[in-house]
Amino acid sequence: MITRGRADQSGVSAAGEGAAFDDQEAGDAFGIQENKSSLFLQISLDNILRMRYIAAMEDTRMTTRERRENRLQLRLDWADSRKAKSAEAFKTADRAVEGIPLGQPVLVGHHSEGRHRAALAKCDSAMHRGVEHSRMAEHHASKADGIERQLATSIYSDDLDAESALEAKATAIDAERERGKQLNAMWKKEAKPGEEWTATILRLVEEKKITPEEGKDIARNFTYSWDKKPCPSYHLTNLSANARRLRGRIEEIRRRAARTAQAEKAPSGVLIVRNPDSNWCSVTFCEKPDREILDALRAAGYGWGGGSWSGYLDRLPSIVQQGVQP
Repeated sequence: MITRGRADQSGVSAAGEGAAFDDQEAGDAFGIQENKSSLFLQISLDNILRMRYIAAMEDTRMTTRERRENRLQLRLDWADSRKAKSAEAFKTADRAVEGIPLGQPVLVGHHSEGRHRAALAKCDSAMHRGVEHSRMAEHHASKADGIERQLATSIYSDDLDAESALEAKATAIDAERERGKQLNAMWKKEAKPGEEWTATILRLVEEKKITPEEGKDIARNFTYSWDKKPCPSYHLTNLSANARRLRGRIEEIRRRAARTAQAEKAPSGVLIVRNPDSNWCSVTFCEKPDREILDALRAAGYGWGGGSWSGYLDRLPSIVQQGVQP
């Protein structure tokens, strides 16, 4: 199995959009085919595309958005490649039987029987390949659509405008929560005894106290929610939690930026902070280190989290110790 995933600073590939390839896809990936008892390498378009992917993932300066944009382009390339293979396979199937009239049965015992059966077998095999390539093209196109939606709606912590984007999103959530509280207070005041909630919604829309979109949302809440309010209490709680989560991300981005700034001033661009109460330390690099350093940290039992590597100080690899501050 060949699995593609997000390569973060730890160097470990994490499952991104859940892309995985079966054995056939793995064979296409590296151009490996079996010919009786020997293996030979065949240069293929898929092989070139995956080489591009590996080279891109090894770029230490790629941001999360750039990596996802790269995945998107690769998925589109793979989809185009599969579409071309599918079209060629269907053409091969048509050529295999182009000399046989439609509906012509196999003439058993006739001298043409062998060629007729061979042509049908070739056509069937090519059709199967065409269908398989077509399905894989749809699979890659579907994954590309998912990545494109993620890029359009996600805010990544290493985006240049991450702080302002997160704050704007949190502010919008706060405004939505305040409007929900206003709608609840308005409903409590405007709802008349004995009046159906549908009539109340229509009246408020006609009086322009709520918008038609808000009227639809209120009707949906009254239809499906157990909490008969324009804005249910649990929804207000969720909005508060989401705004708090986004502002927590802003604080984490600022903490990481501060640690990175300290690492830039430290010897060799490495900041090592010791815990005075235990044999524990955290290691922060001003930029992603070489693969050799990452492998040494993992071998020493260090773990990646919060923008730093953490582990036992006495196990700190010698390749990193040159950055220890006195």
